[in-house]
Amino acid sequence: MRNALLLATGLWLAGAGSALPQAPESTLPEGTFASTKEDCALLATKTPAELGEEFDFEVLTKKGLIGYQQACDFVNVFAHDAKSWVATAFCDEAGYTYPDLFSIKQKDDGKLNVTRITDLTQQGGYDASAQSDSGETDAPEESGGAGATGDHSGAQGRTLDQQAASESYSAFVKCDTVKP
Repeated sequence: MRNALLLATGLWLAGAGSALPQAPESTLPEGTFASTKEDCALLATKTPAELGEEFDFEVLTKKGLIGYQQACDFVNVFAHDAKSWVATAFCDEAGYTYPDLFSIKQKDDGKLNVTRITDLTQQGGYDASAQSDSGETDAPEESGGAGATGDHSGAQGRTLDQQAASESYSAFVKCDTVKP
């Protein structure tokens, strides 16, 4: 009786599992993406390994991301919708291994915007250390009010510059031709 109950429960669960909604396609766009078109031009004639010291940019494919002395292999890719994904990765950078999480969104012009958790935590770590060195408190920043000092607005300006650089750095363009 017990075995029959277990068998019936297993069959019911197997049938119920097939009725669950299916996830959207979790495949990233085909091709090789690099930081700029100039970087794509370099990849047309040389592989990242052949570039050596000249390889100072990042390359993204369906398999993962590679950069100078850095490689992240995608372990799982989950679709949010037809043009955005979340990918978990196993990364190795100069002998240090760590997990990472990527948010990837394809724009209408075909570029990919990529955000990594490690990028966000490194920025946060940098900001926190800069604040502790300058004696600032954890109080929220004010935006250009009467109480803002020159140093404070300069720090705020650098933060905006860093954000702009980060956003442009995270954009990847599709390379038309790459050396196999």
